[in-house]
Amino acid sequence: MDISSTKWSSNTGVTPKNSLRSQSVLSQYKQNETNVSFSSLAIKLKDAQRAIDNTQFNQLSLSWNKGNGLASNERNEKEIAAAKWEFENLSKGQLETIALDPSGTFSNSQKVSAYEQWHVLDQMMLSDLQRNSLKHERLSDATASFEDALQTHVSSFSALSKMMVSEQYVSNAQSQFAATVNEHSKASSKNTNQSEHYYAVMVKEIFAGDEPDILSGADGMSLSNASKSPFEFLTQEDRELLSGMYEYVDQNEIDFKYIKRLASDLGDYRKHNNGKLVSNFNDGHFDASGRQLTVDFTAEDRATIDYLLSSDGLSSSKLDQGFISFMTEPGLGALSHVGSYQFLQHMVEVTGGIETSVSATDFNTFKDFSSTGERYVLSTSGEAINIPEPDVVCKNGHCEVTEKGRQNGVILEQDREVFQPAFDSKSASVEFLMQQLTDTEKHGNIWYKWLKNE
Repeated sequence: MDISSTKWSSNTGVTPKNSLRSQSVLSQYKQNETNVSFSSLAIKLKDAQRAIDNTQFNQLSLSWNKGNGLASNERNEKEIAAAKWEFENLSKGQLETIALDPSGTFSNSQKVSAYEQWHVLDQMMLSDLQRNSLKHERLSDATASFEDALQTHVSSFSALSKMMVSEQYVSNAQSQFAATVNEHSKASSKNTNQSEHYYAVMVKEIFAGDEPDILSGADGMSLSNASKSPFEFLTQEDRELLSGMYEYVDQNEIDFKYIKRLASDLGDYRKHNNGKLVSNFNDGHFDASGRQLTVDFTAEDRATIDYLLSSDGLSSSKLDQGFISFMTEPGLGALSHVGSYQFLQHMVEVTGGIETSVSATDFNTFKDFSSTGERYVLSTSGEAINIPEPDVVCKNGHCEVTEKGRQNGVILEQDREVFQPAFDSKSASVEFLMQQLTDTEKHGNIWYKWLKNE
């Protein structure tokens, strides 16, 4: 799938998913014809130049060019392709010598090849003029800039160069620039529409279609922050970057889940004040036996991270460098990450404008972790620290004094207290009241009425 319209296409070497790197006829000749004698070519160039110098200028012509070049039945494509490889490092002046050779030193196929190669180089120069002119924001300024540059370019033509082009050369170049301006305007409008479209896609996929306000993790993990989704802490720059990623993955048929997991990791980083509220697990965690616990990446993730950190695309990537540092630190990222480090590396390279080391096709189908062992590796030290026996141990709210505690004379406060009931049910006063209640002769007594109401 072509990604020429994505945000990063102008500076990335990413090969689109469906592109085929086919060998051209020219590249085949590069492999097969490796013994070309450049000294022989130099001699032939001198002979051709000598013949041009000895020929009346008005007698020079593209002798093989009958209207639009050699007729199709006269073209030998293999010879033309072989000659292009032989001539690929020649200057425009040398190519003119071959194309206009009146002596027969070069064959018609070689002359055709030199002519076509000259126009390839000239078209490259015209393309540079167009790009420089299009840097002007106003159309009138861009057009004027190109007209001036084109005039300067044509003025630099030698007498032989002028014989290599038609009378319509200038008008054709102007028409080509006008078409380029038109396409450029359409592309700008299309890119604006695409950006809006994929921002809406991002909102739908990450926020279920209802984009919330941006929350800040700078206030710490307050009760209100703790209950919020990590996605709500994504900055505006994060959200725009993710929308660009959705454009890329959509055009390369990558599973959207990869971006959502990456967005979750990035949001969690923002939620914890750009990672400042997260302590490094490897700075001191121990098991019940006193052995230190250490967390690390899996072998596959470690290889990916090592490659990522040495990548040329890291410094130019649009992904937050602090986030990358956080995620690639074992004590911080290994336990917390839910996304794929391989996809993270892929997007660092894509947004960094370099050719990807892993094809986009590797992410067509989302692969989740089947176990914690696929997310991180937890190990314990061989040596345990001596943990002194406590005086008191508590479990599920129940506390007991250990043997050591008893030897030290520790007594829990709850063991000192003796539960005292609110009243003694066997006391004389209570017995008197009960007698009053059961004695039928006393039912008219005020005591009976009081006890009955109670």
